[in-house]
Amino acid sequence: MSAAISRDEIHRRLDSFRAHWLRELEEWKEQGLTGEEQKAAQRFWIDLFSCFGVSAARMNLFERNARRGSTGGAGRIDLFYPSVVIGEAKKPGVDLEVAYQQALDYLNGGTVRDFEMPRYVLCSNFEEFRLVRLGDADSGFDISFGLSEVVDNLDALKFLAGYDTVTKREEEKASIRASQLMAELFTAMAGDDVDEAVGDEAPTNYQDEELRVHETSMYLTRLLFLLFGDDAGLWENDLFTRFIEENTTADNLGPQLNALFEVLNTPENRRGRVPESMASFPYVNGAVFAEPMRTQYFDVQMRDALLRACRFNWSEISPAIFGSLFQLVKSKEARRSDGEHYTSETNILKTLEPLFLDELRHEAERLITSRSTTVKALRAFRDSLADYAFLDPACGSGNFLIVAYRELRRIETGLIVAIREREGTLDELALDVSFEQKLSIGQFYGIELNWWPARIAETAMFLVDHQCNKELAQRIGAAPERLPISITAHIHHANALALDWSLVVPEPRGETIIFGNPPFIGQYTKTKEQTQDMRRVWGTDYDGYLDYVTGWHAQAMKLLKNRKGQFAYVTTNSITQGQPVPALFGPLFREGWRIKFAHRTFSWDSEAPGKAAVHCVIVGFSREDFKPLLWDYPRVNGEQVAVPVATGINAYLVDGPNVLVEKRSQPLADIPKVTYGSKPADGGFLVPKAGVDIAGDDEVAARYVRRFMGARELIHGTYRECLWLENLDPVDVQRSEVLRQRIEGCREFREQSTPSGDAYKLKDTPHLFRPNKHRPLVPYVGIPIHVGESRRYFTVQRLEPEVICSNANFQVEDKDGLLFGLISSSMFMAWQRTIGGKIKSDLRFSNTLVWNTFPLPELTDKQRTSIIKAGEKVLEARALHPERSLAQHYAPLSMDPALVRAHDALDRVVDKAFGASRKLTNERQRLELLFRNYSEMTE
Repeated sequence: MSAAISRDEIHRRLDSFRAHWLRELEEWKEQGLTGEEQKAAQRFWIDLFSCFGVSAARMNLFERNARRGSTGGAGRIDLFYPSVVIGEAKKPGVDLEVAYQQALDYLNGGTVRDFEMPRYVLCSNFEEFRLVRLGDADSGFDISFGLSEVVDNLDALKFLAGYDTVTKREEEKASIRASQLMAELFTAMAGDDVDEAVGDEAPTNYQDEELRVHETSMYLTRLLFLLFGDDAGLWENDLFTRFIEENTTADNLGPQLNALFEVLNTPENRRGRVPESMASFPYVNGAVFAEPMRTQYFDVQMRDALLRACRFNWSEISPAIFGSLFQLVKSKEARRSDGEHYTSETNILKTLEPLFLDELRHEAERLITSRSTTVKALRAFRDSLADYAFLDPACGSGNFLIVAYRELRRIETGLIVAIREREGTLDELALDVSFEQKLSIGQFYGIELNWWPARIAETAMFLVDHQCNKELAQRIGAAPERLPISITAHIHHANALALDWSLVVPEPRGETIIFGNPPFIGQYTKTKEQTQDMRRVWGTDYDGYLDYVTGWHAQAMKLLKNRKGQFAYVTTNSITQGQPVPALFGPLFREGWRIKFAHRTFSWDSEAPGKAAVHCVIVGFSREDFKPLLWDYPRVNGEQVAVPVATGINAYLVDGPNVLVEKRSQPLADIPKVTYGSKPADGGFLVPKAGVDIAGDDEVAARYVRRFMGARELIHGTYRECLWLENLDPVDVQRSEVLRQRIEGCREFREQSTPSGDAYKLKDTPHLFRPNKHRPLVPYVGIPIHVGESRRYFTVQRLEPEVICSNANFQVEDKDGLLFGLISSSMFMAWQRTIGGKIKSDLRFSNTLVWNTFPLPELTDKQRTSIIKAGEKVLEARALHPERSLAQHYAPLSMDPALVRAHDALDRVVDKAFGASRKLTNERQRLELLFRNYSEMTE
């Protein structure tokens, strides 16, 4: 058999099987034969399995030695199909519970290895069957039926032909085991010392990596194809496994595999004399086996690793993770991580479903469920799926393309079934199923910078196509033949930002849909070449602040300028925060693009070992009419929550006016400017470490000691001193050894510093900090540059002018306390979260972007007084626990009730000052007010 057997053929064979064995059982009874059951058991199993295309040549299915879990004694399993089914046969009339318990006893005996553990137990006494699917409550079942009912239970038995539904939990477990097997194979072939970068840092071209790594990589791609083909019905079940077991030794495995590769790349009519062991393999065509390869020489360990891989059921693996398996196998850390690193399909679907899949599903469901829908309408919608083009311009190993194709095929399969049901032909075998199946992997395009993932993507797309054909066959009894390969996905190995995408993706009849997960490279980590890429794609719109990922937005705009389409990317959350927002969204909005959907910041785990999770957003764009969809994540690594959208989603992923907030040199509102604190640039001589008593017994130096407030001191309450010598009397330097030594040390440090830096420029005034004309001379607010995202309120402190604030903080004079109250409010925090930038997930204050744009309306005297008094109540609540630092006061899970009440009261008066009729209850409501005010104040 060259492919998975069709449902119709299984039905026909089962019908013959039933008739034959019912007659045979009747003959046994008529003739009074005894002992026939034992002789007939293997023949019974062979006949049953052959109905599902499992060859009788697999005689190693029978009589496997095993140990009993209950007694430790030796026994023999009647039937064992590794990773699939264990079977036990008994005489007619015997209770099948006995057979079932015996099978479980063997499974618990320790001789069946983890990767061989079957999913099913099948018992029979010739007259009856009992079939148990092992697993959790969601996937397991236990059914019994008579021999005369075997045809009616085809759907329960179809797993024998490879038509089995794998649960997410089972798929995940299988994926982990698959990664372990790949790691074993790679290590056996290439050695455990190989340790290459993966992901975005992987070699761009195969010439950049070691020859043994390149050759092993190519070998693994071919072996994957063969392993998958063995279990997924590309040819007779376990054909490759038997080839390895029966026709190779460690000494001849390499030459035998090379010969097999050549056979697979040769049409049947041009093969000549081929050994019988290879003759059953079909012609594959395509690039998988086309490239000549040097013969690899194996040892016993390498052959054993391959055999272990052969005994695993590869059809359980989603092709969406093949790329991850094969990329990560080159990393030593990943090989030892027990398969923990691979992209979740859940995150991929967060991009694909709201972009286009959900709309197509809903339309298909509407057509299928409506009684008035005609066959013509169903066919028209099915055919329209072939009009799209799909592009992932940073495709890696094809994960997004694979999931997109699989989900679209499921939509198409549902339509094909509905058409057949309406025509009354669902149970009829189609002569040419390809006439009904229109969607093609030829509609899918990818661009990938690194050579190895690009090669994997082509193979994985073919494999998912085959899986989809199996699903189609389950529904209608037949599916298109894909061997030899004649249609492939179009995967281009190239730099996506140096390529004209219109040369990659011809304009289709329908829409061009673009999606993917471009590289996470920030503004300050771009290479010179990557900066050139950005200038190339953005042209005069490039301002130097855009993250590298935004180059894919520019390219999408160019491709779709004169064609229908939509696009969505997973990106770092920085594109929706801070200064880069207008630079990216300004050009997009000018071209008519609007945000169709968005996922606010969530945690995307890196596949690369040792790399931290990235805080991402997903933003989809369209120029058509749509109902915007928005999701929030109260915890970045938690579940998504739908957010109602009334106005529209703006560039900050907020429901509000479509405004772009740009930094300003002066405050928009009637508030003073915020400035940086004072910079020591002293080498630790003017500002020693926390806990150091600068003056000691030196009374002269003690007159110049001030409290120093850096970010850590401000937030965590630690005490630190500095020498503040702004009004230094020169005579005091001669009278104080401490002053003399510290000023001299600072002078030497600055003289030895880099001439272009601040410290060197201050060498002639070694007793002074960097000049700061804005140093407060009245009570002021100290504002840390960064605060944790989990804080409910911005952690600021009112300070006296004698306290020296460092340049790790901002500072603003606040004689009456109004500004303290404003910055301590939830209203300001909402603006900070939305407009300010972030370092990872920490909030980053900016005087020009956050403070100067804060849309505070003109306040009445009464409103000013109310805010000042409410701020004083916050300080009073803090004073109830003077031993606590700001970090302790504002720990998210343990804020003191008195402090919470004080902040609630402050929010009430600030919310009303901004125009609310009452205290607002959430950030969304505050942002609506803020953006409305900003829009009005900037008109």
